[in-house]
Amino acid sequence: MGTRGWLFDIGKCTGCHACEVACATWNATGAVSWRQIVKIETGVYPNVGTRNLSMPCLHCDHAPCLQACPVAAITKRDDGVVLVDQAKCVGCMFCFWACPFGVPQFGAEGKMSKCTFCADRPAELPRACEEVCPTKAILSGEMHELEALAARSGGERVGGPAGPAMFVIR
Repeated sequence: MGTRGWLFDIGKCTGCHACEVACATWNATGAVSWRQIVKIETGVYPNVGTRNLSMPCLHCDHAPCLQACPVAAITKRDDGVVLVDQAKCVGCMFCFWACPFGVPQFGAEGKMSKCTFCADRPAELPRACEEVCPTKAILSGEMHELEALAARSGGERVGGPAGPAMFVIR
């Protein structure tokens, strides 16, 4: 199995928040939201608009959260999925400050949590957020397959030194 990641089609997202609800329900996150719809403003007055971006953890190639954790509570699996060991987390917030995407969330217990790429679901099944998306704006899979799909649709990989595992079609 290769590195796993995301493909997101901004043009398809209606901002319905079904992905947020599915993620919270599947992962029993309580008040913490591991996936959030972010509004992106576009254009110049008077031709302005908004678009939606469903933001999960991007399971970066060079995850700043992993590098910042002083107690090694954050690990990266062979398939690229970045996970947090709640038993080791001391709630120092270094991961939160290190993440350029603002992904880590802190619950009432004072521990960091974030998207696990539905680590408890079989790889051949869609992620919970992907499964419920009515417009099929979210796709998960092997990075090399997502790259080919993105290239055919004019998409590109999210940039930056962290190496986010996400392609976006605008």
